[in-house]
Amino acid sequence: MKILLFDTTNAFLTPGGKTTHALKLQQEISKLGVDIQFSRWWDKSQEDADIIHFLVADTKVAQLAKMHGIKTFFSMIFDFESNKSEKQKKIQRLKNHLIDYLPSSISSVAYWHALKYMDKIQFMHQFDKINAFQYFPQILKEENTVIIPHAYDPMDMNISNHLNIAEMHYPTKYLISCANISERKQTVKLAYLAKKAQVPIVFIGNCSKTDPYFKRFEQEIDNKFVFYPGYVSKEWKDCIEAHAAGYVLLSRGESGCIAVYEAAAYQIPLLLSNLPWAWGYENPTDIYYCDQQDEAQAIQQLRKFYNLANKMDHTPYTIHTWEDIAKLYVKEYNLLVNNYQNK
Repeated sequence: MKILLFDTTNAFLTPGGKTTHALKLQQEISKLGVDIQFSRWWDKSQEDADIIHFLVADTKVAQLAKMHGIKTFFSMIFDFESNKSEKQKKIQRLKNHLIDYLPSSISSVAYWHALKYMDKIQFMHQFDKINAFQYFPQILKEENTVIIPHAYDPMDMNISNHLNIAEMHYPTKYLISCANISERKQTVKLAYLAKKAQVPIVFIGNCSKTDPYFKRFEQEIDNKFVFYPGYVSKEWKDCIEAHAAGYVLLSRGESGCIAVYEAAAYQIPLLLSNLPWAWGYENPTDIYYCDQQDEAQAIQQLRKFYNLANKMDHTPYTIHTWEDIAKLYVKEYNLLVNNYQNK
């Protein structure tokens, strides 16, 4: 069985979870004896692929795959839509409906037209799936969907024994926020709240130093409550997370968020946005929610979370390794190939 992982954007242009997702899948699925490669547009030797695993909704490529008898699998990220208000969702669904009435030269590029060419569509959690069915009830079918969550890699942990956290000059107790410095992650807002609540937070994440949003974040760094060591090595990331008391992310929308799984593996509590993306984690026990639209309440919630945050003897929800999750993907791949061969 040969699988091709397909996307259209260079990782260095949009660094983040999608890249990690693809790399971890290729790493772990290949260990299970499956030939899984990254799609190379120039490589004709890949024409014997059984399945193209899409990380982006590309209608033309999906259509061509079907024409060539190749099965299609799509990891559907529906984070922004899932986390809109009900009013915003209704407006967006109406806009989508109107787009479908535009000339085909315009409407055909809409991402949802790729869905009808996907043999299996995977969601990271139930809220993305529920909302996708509300948006596209005529296209999606229950039997063609599956929920497979994100995971963490234990090989990225406990690799910093040679490092000394004291060298970073952080407070004895601090929280972490691992995410790209971006508007979607609301990094500036969290930094502002950290100073208002007088709660020390170490921010770890990639950035574009020419981005005006990053410039705004830089102005919040005071090395008293807002710390930013930059994009650090895996070893330093492990060291910083291993010594953290808790994790905070006030993102506007996620589909699982790998950084949350990685933080959970360190057995620390989580403070997340009070939005659907944060409600979909399996068997939560130590996940807290921040009502970020109310500044006074958010400050109080952040301070309260900091006071209770500490290392635990369990994870804040049920998590899985990429090795575990890889087996779920392979199961779905096999179902696609076997069903195709039996027809």
